[in-house]
Amino acid sequence: MNLDNIKTGLKEIFAERLNLDVASVDAGDDDKLFSDDGWGLDSVDVIDIVLGVEQKFGVAIRADDDVKVHFSTLNTLAAYIGEQMKAAA
Repeated sequence: MNLDNIKTGLKEIFAERLNLDVASVDAGDDDKLFSDDGWGLDSVDVIDIVLGVEQKFGVAIRADDDVKVHFSTLNTLAAYIGEQMKAAA
């Protein structure tokens, strides 16, 4: 699965699990996920995102020291998921 497909899947997770109207969010793939001038997510949203990622992509997101880096932007999260999918294959 390529990064564009993963990013599309992540946006679907945001829409379904967070009731977020992705089309109305004025944020790009490199904008911060947890910023009012980015995607506007909060720490509680992480739980729903992690569960959605596990269901949609079949990979677990580990709570390691780099988890904040992975959840920085949509691009960094998609890249991390892509790496996990390759490692699991």
